[in-house]
Amino acid sequence: MNHEYNGPYEGKNLDKVAFPIGGIGSGMFCLEGSGAISHMSVRNTMEFFNEPTIFPAIYVNDGTSATAKVLEGPIPVWKVFGHGGTSNGSAGKTYGLPRFEKASFKDRFPFGTVRLSDKDVPLDVTITGWNPFTPGNADDSSLPVGALEYKFTNTSSKRLQSVFSFNTVNFISLKKDSDRIVAVDNGFILTQAASENAPEHEGYFAVTTADSKTVVDHCWFRGGWWDPFTVAWNTIETGRVVNNPPQDVSAPGASLFVPFELAPGESKTVQVMLSWYVPNNPLKIGGPTKEATAFGTAPATGTGDGQAAVNGFVGTGLVNTFAPGGDGQTGTLVSPEFQILEKYIQFRIGGGSHEEKVCINLRVDGEVVRTATGKNSEDLTLETWDVSDYSGKTAQIEIVDQVQGGWGHLLIDHIVMTGDPDTGEGKILADFEGGSYGEWTTDPPEAASESCGTDGSCESAECEPTSYQPWYVSKFDTIKEVNRYWKRNYARLKAETQTFTDAFYDTTLPPEVVEAIAANLTILKSPTLLRLTNGRIWGWEGCSDGNGCCHGSCTHVWNYAQAIPHLFPALERSLRQTEFNESQNANGHQTFRSNIPNTESDHGFYAAADGQLGGIMKVYREWRISGDTEWLKEIWPKVRTSLDYCIKTWDPRHTGALEEPHHNTYDIEYWGPNGHCTSFYNGALNAAVKMGEALGDDVAEYTELLGKSLVYLEEKLYNGEYFYQQVMTEGLDAEFEPLDADFNGEGYQAIAEEINTQGPKYQYGTGCLSDGVLGFWIARACGLDELMDSEKIASHLEAVHKYNFKEDLYDHANPQRPSYALGHEAGLLICSWPNGGKPILPFVYSDEVWTGIEYQVASHLMMHGQVKAGLEIVRACRDRYDGYTRNPFNEYECGHWYARAMSSYGLLQGLTGLRYDAVDKSLFIESKVGDDFRAFLSTADGFGVAGLKNGKPFVEVRNGNINIKHVYVSGVKTRL
Repeated sequence: MNHEYNGPYEGKNLDKVAFPIGGIGSGMFCLEGSGAISHMSVRNTMEFFNEPTIFPAIYVNDGTSATAKVLEGPIPVWKVFGHGGTSNGSAGKTYGLPRFEKASFKDRFPFGTVRLSDKDVPLDVTITGWNPFTPGNADDSSLPVGALEYKFTNTSSKRLQSVFSFNTVNFISLKKDSDRIVAVDNGFILTQAASENAPEHEGYFAVTTADSKTVVDHCWFRGGWWDPFTVAWNTIETGRVVNNPPQDVSAPGASLFVPFELAPGESKTVQVMLSWYVPNNPLKIGGPTKEATAFGTAPATGTGDGQAAVNGFVGTGLVNTFAPGGDGQTGTLVSPEFQILEKYIQFRIGGGSHEEKVCINLRVDGEVVRTATGKNSEDLTLETWDVSDYSGKTAQIEIVDQVQGGWGHLLIDHIVMTGDPDTGEGKILADFEGGSYGEWTTDPPEAASESCGTDGSCESAECEPTSYQPWYVSKFDTIKEVNRYWKRNYARLKAETQTFTDAFYDTTLPPEVVEAIAANLTILKSPTLLRLTNGRIWGWEGCSDGNGCCHGSCTHVWNYAQAIPHLFPALERSLRQTEFNESQNANGHQTFRSNIPNTESDHGFYAAADGQLGGIMKVYREWRISGDTEWLKEIWPKVRTSLDYCIKTWDPRHTGALEEPHHNTYDIEYWGPNGHCTSFYNGALNAAVKMGEALGDDVAEYTELLGKSLVYLEEKLYNGEYFYQQVMTEGLDAEFEPLDADFNGEGYQAIAEEINTQGPKYQYGTGCLSDGVLGFWIARACGLDELMDSEKIASHLEAVHKYNFKEDLYDHANPQRPSYALGHEAGLLICSWPNGGKPILPFVYSDEVWTGIEYQVASHLMMHGQVKAGLEIVRACRDRYDGYTRNPFNEYECGHWYARAMSSYGLLQGLTGLRYDAVDKSLFIESKVGDDFRAFLSTADGFGVAGLKNGKPFVEVRNGNINIKHVYVSGVKTRL
């Protein structure tokens, strides 16, 4: 469907629009294109399909006739049939109420505006949703608040009597005997009390206005069926205003009413101020524990919170040591003794691959005689042990989880002793159905800690709170304090937010670029991001429908995200603080997924080469953005230790390339040097040399390796057109283990053998990888020179555009995850093999399309002067997210609001080269859009608009201060 870039969404392009509103790490709700409220996710987690019964409405009487309508446009057709709840006619939804005929939506981040019109309603209606967002002011930008401003203009020649109402069920309620709706000035608060065993149930949601004429019905009519909803609508459509006090027991819903009159042409705005407070959450991943919590007290029922979808188990139960709360739990589950009476034991297994530490074992006479691990996959597959050598022996099975880091969990189901592995028929040793493990026991035993309370509070000084709490509980003790701050500072917060918006959109950059950047700033307001009480941020990669997905501010994903370091530099530095402290051990091994809360990580899994090396470049970036050399001095020893680990682990022979197997963002290990991760190595060495020299440290080794890495890349990893991978299995410290061809049936043994001749699975070899020079893009984004021959980098990028960009994907085969881009849509493939040589099993995401990669390639192309090609890729992205097929404000990958998509912020630098260096007080401009442009500039101390006018640089500071002593335009020093 056609949509004007950076313009309004209308007609069918409204259908999927859902615009997040909420503070950084505080939760959100969405304002839909129709004006509806959905995605209510204020309980510190994603609730994607949470569309509670909330319906603002307007009653209008011109003296001769009256009408009442919900303040929403038409219901999108996709909501009517085919998703959850529609089989029962969408009971409880507002879809059947009268509503406006037409709607349109326009975003000016963080403001989203809906316009409504209807021939039967003599009003022009706009709804503006927003929340505070001011670069540099992280605290006000993290408030758990949102605003909905309803503006009504009388378009008739008559005086109108009107009543605005905001109506809602108590959607914060989880338990009817402990919820209430209580009073607050000009509004009400939905409440849910905590329980002894569920402190996380406690929650509050306030709805208030600033209008002194507000009247509140604190408790809807009580009754069965749809009585409360029916009576509430009857009240609205008759223009009644009900003043009803709070009740001591559960209330089904509440309404606030604002009566007003409008003369012809007159306008009235009702400001609805929303705030929430959910102080507790059981989320805990990693860190010390006093309990054997890996198994809980009963089998899991499927996928755990924050876990990718678990598949392949039998029935409704399984062992899932992730499910109680992530990879942080450990323990052992032991079967009762049994006699081996059949030739085989068969079971289904998934999860992590950590020999001896995360595994299932068969013990005979106390010794482990058979063992198996997962394959770093959430899919359970069938495993068979031949136990004929132990016939008649007494045995036990133990399920072991002793790893707290990445893939530190195991999935086990349906353990059977059988004589026929083809049918699997036999004695079931465990099916893990039901509410307990039966005679299986945990070691150590599952028991509640005597010193730690159910809410994470501790009586002992040895223990600290161990689960996540949102940042705002460190600033506010109650919902009323939040609401009070919101109301008292509303005008200031809106004015400061509007200043940012005006500056951001005061630009001459192409509208598709502005749209792409703004759309992905909404990620900052989604549950993808959490903020802890110590002020640090922590991120999922994205969000599943009901929880976060892929935990721990994953370094190799967040590498791409360029928005936070410029808009909220202190928050970005908090990620470095975690990475180089709690997530790094004395040897320099850095876990690429950090714990929550911030605790020391387990180091039983691979480090990620791109994540760890990218972090070193980002330390350089944070130093240059902040100008804080004392901070650099403090972190520098940890940076050296990190880089030394990388050299020792992946380049032990000092070739200048990463030879040894190294984990990366594709969730696999590269065997042998490649442009992708060796460009990271080059960038990290470059950054280390510059930081070390600035601090007077000896960086001779890094300097030597930096030179070697440049030579290796140019002479051994460049084929004359693009950079590729040398697949290696010989001459390494690591030992390549080929596939067992006998594992598959006869029909596939030849294929397995051919895969072995190609080397390890999941390589890209001769392929043209879109991320093939990613490290050089990150280097440029961090303020580092690329050093590499610019023409070779440009050639690689041109090859990526030539071979990987597809204007039509209809004939493209993607057996992986197709819905990111498919059919007649355009998109940039992650990899292609223009010269042949595609492995039978290439790396696991190779045929997919990710916007986070598309934007970094587009930005990098622009940096090298290929603006047309870059814009072509950007347009392909935004055409797919046009509101008809996908939500324009939710670019997804492994989850909704996926962090990698914030690479779109890099388009600013790609087109303009705008960058401020706070160390040297220098402004850099490298325009690819001519001698006349305006664009947004954000620094640690201020923001505004900068650019060129008739080739001369200018800066307009709109907020704070930007101390500029030097200006460089295309490398030439000049003056403002």
